[in-house]
Amino acid sequence: MSVFSVLIKPASSLCDLRCRYCFYADVSDLRQVKSYGIMEEATARILIDRAFAQCPSGTVCFAFQGGEPTLAGIEFFRRFTTYAKEHKPEKATLSYSIQTNGVTIDEDWCRLFREYGFLVGLSLDGEESLHDLNRVDASGRGTAERVLRSAALLKEHGVEFNILSVITKQAARRPRQLFRFLKSKGFDYVQFIPCLAPLENPSEQAPYALSPRQYAAFLKELFALWREEFQKGYYMSIRLFDNLVRMAAGQPPEMCGMMGHCHPQFVIEADGGVYPCDFYVLDEFRCGSILESSFEELSRSPGMEAFFKTPVPFGDLCPSCPVRRMCGGGCRRYRDFYYSEPGYCPYKDFLTACLPAIRQTAAAVFS
Repeated sequence: MSVFSVLIKPASSLCDLRCRYCFYADVSDLRQVKSYGIMEEATARILIDRAFAQCPSGTVCFAFQGGEPTLAGIEFFRRFTTYAKEHKPEKATLSYSIQTNGVTIDEDWCRLFREYGFLVGLSLDGEESLHDLNRVDASGRGTAERVLRSAALLKEHGVEFNILSVITKQAARRPRQLFRFLKSKGFDYVQFIPCLAPLENPSEQAPYALSPRQYAAFLKELFALWREEFQKGYYMSIRLFDNLVRMAAGQPPEMCGMMGHCHPQFVIEADGGVYPCDFYVLDEFRCGSILESSFEELSRSPGMEAFFKTPVPFGDLCPSCPVRRMCGGGCRRYRDFYYSEPGYCPYKDFLTACLPAIRQTAAAVFS
């Protein structure tokens, strides 16, 4: 059965937090229009209709991100899900997900998520002392307490959720502490992403900036902890490791960026503008508008073509790298970070050290 996914920014770059490392604030600062405000209901309905026209008999996945998508308001989501349910083709199925900072999640949000089967991604960088270093509100106050309260509410209402943690310099120094904290809270589904420098200033050294060697050291220690627990019978689903185990077993990864090449995405801003990748919602790659074009037309647009024609760098170690099959050069957005130290690649360092154990784990999982 076919799957068709769209990533929707119903509140554009608007956010009620001021996370110090926010990548979308950096991206939107590079556009002529930083924020397109809140998506209008008419735009949402056209988006839904076009998605069903593109995939009338498969699974249509609506994923919401931001900024902070809940700032569109719960009524926006009620109208969206109601319209989608009422207009869904008979042979199509619906899937919903949302990535949120969690600070405004309440009982009503949880009931909506449960009713429509949302998978919620909750941004949490670890225990309070770590999370509150960078994830602060407009008044500069830490938000860990509010996010943990939301996690408890989601659990109480039976809403599926996972944790998204950004690995900063500070987090990279504490993999054991971070792993134990997540395990103690019963957070068994986790995604870690490296903290990235701004697009136009990749050499910037902010207080939270992560170095390639710090990232490799973090991954190696985290993997050792993860595998030790796996061998004891406890499995924490860490998305990167899950995908590497799949690849070691000869299966394709599900995680974007792990195939070593980009594929078209449909990222829809609040005004209906469409872009090829969440990391590159830039004027130069605008593919058109969902208000004017079908997804098929957007996939052949000059903006999409420009994105795929833009040269993607490879590092000097890539041609002879023995683990390149498991990497392909990595996600396009990560490459400036990976190759920032001449003669060194953090992903090669990590995979070279851990690939034998990854293969052993794959044999155990898929035997």
